[in-house]
Amino acid sequence: MSSWLYRRFKNMAAKPVGILGKIMVKKLNGERHAVLADWGFSHLKVPENADCLDCGCGGGANVKRLLGMTKGRVYGADFSKVAVAETKKINKNEVKSGRCQVFLADVKKLPFEDGSFDVVTAFETIYYWQLEDSFKEVFRVLKKGGVFMITNEAAGRIPENFEWEKTIKGLKIYNAAQISSALKSAGFAEITVDEIAEKDYICVIACKK
Repeated sequence: MSSWLYRRFKNMAAKPVGILGKIMVKKLNGERHAVLADWGFSHLKVPENADCLDCGCGGGANVKRLLGMTKGRVYGADFSKVAVAETKKINKNEVKSGRCQVFLADVKKLPFEDGSFDVVTAFETIYYWQLEDSFKEVFRVLKKGGVFMITNEAAGRIPENFEWEKTIKGLKIYNAAQISSALKSAGFAEITVDEIAEKDYICVIACKK
């Protein structure tokens, strides 16, 4: 792969489009991201009948995980048509039954009523968010007592990871303090952080009281 094509492919992480975007969303469902997702989900207790939303649902693997964790409804949202199509594809049975719906939407303006969800998740996606505005919108769609979980594989502990900011347009790595501060400004409480320093993994859980 030429250096130009490689850079173009890496930028598909922000908003997958076209053929390269289709390759990217399948990559997002791969083993590397599955390991991170499994670690993130180990921090989350999903109520039996919870209604859940995965923001920036990418290839839809985490929507599928949530469907296996609750008897409630699970929604996905992404501003990439390619991501929405792939999420619907790998969850086609649940989409057909009506238990899963996937929306083309920007996190700053989610197409849901206030207090719609018990759980909202965001995996490997807040790098591209305007944190405070986006967190306020997540806060709005959460029910009282609901939880918001963020899981990333880059939190500013490993210097090499900052190279992503140079190669992927619009990407910004946030550390625990920055994420927690933005969550507090958005109205969240009881914020807990877990990190694996050597991997630069971070998982943040925030509650809406």
